[in-house]
Amino acid sequence: MSVNGSIIIRGYEVTACHGVNPEEKTDAQRFVVSAVLDLDISRAAGSDDIGNTVSYAHVCKLIKAFLCGESKNLLECLALSLAREIMLTFPAFTRAEVTVDKPDAPMKGVFRSVAVRAEVKRTTAYIGMGSSLGDRAAYMDRAVNALASDRLVLSVRESGRLRTAPYGGVAENEFLNSVLEVVTLHDADGLFALMRRVEEECGRERTLHWGDRTLDLDLLLFGDEVRSSGDLILPHPEMTKREFVLAPLSEIAPHAVHPLARRRVSELLAELLTQEKKKQLLL
Repeated sequence: MSVNGSIIIRGYEVTACHGVNPEEKTDAQRFVVSAVLDLDISRAAGSDDIGNTVSYAHVCKLIKAFLCGESKNLLECLALSLAREIMLTFPAFTRAEVTVDKPDAPMKGVFRSVAVRAEVKRTTAYIGMGSSLGDRAAYMDRAVNALASDRLVLSVRESGRLRTAPYGGVAENEFLNSVLEVVTLHDADGLFALMRRVEEECGRERTLHWGDRTLDLDLLLFGDEVRSSGDLILPHPEMTKREFVLAPLSEIAPHAVHPLARRRVSELLAELLTQEKKKQLLL
């Protein structure tokens, strides 16, 4: 049984060179780092063995090496980059909240410190993938490899690929469809931007809505995040209506829960198939 816990580091001081001003690139200043690092502590608590946890001394060593490395202009960049580096170096952590204080910041007035806090967490997302132009399998292979090669994507797993009729009444060609399970340190916007870049690299042209395309990537679920406006709506508003989405999604994540419908993917697929069967009987 897992036990959620955190390693907490408070006020770890490092002297380094970060800042916008030229003198901050050469004259070292104090930076004070605090971190809340979430992980499962059950094995360590049960065994009392440091080999079953992450040594906070090793984390502090990484913090010092990172701050003494490449100079950053902004605390925002420094805090976020450090949080990502901690998560990439220590896979046991599920979330890193990092605060970087700069007590000697070069500004007027009386103050104790200025600081920026950044949070990075590991999230499981599901992406619908399809292609109806050119070498469809090759485009899909290329997309999988491009996503997997991104530094903040920890793993990519694909369902089987289905041959499906065009959807929406615009496309004419047969599609290949599948679903990808992606574990990532990106937030939803970062993953969505990566998906758009991969589509463009595969020659995607957005000229006709629901038309034929070399590659289509749809963000179906991003953890339990819900959004109702903007370019990215979560969960994907059409996913519960599409068998070519729910079938491969159910193959690799049958117990994933739709955060609005509050139903498992396998249940949503069964309901959709029942509805389609009833329609056929009425015809």
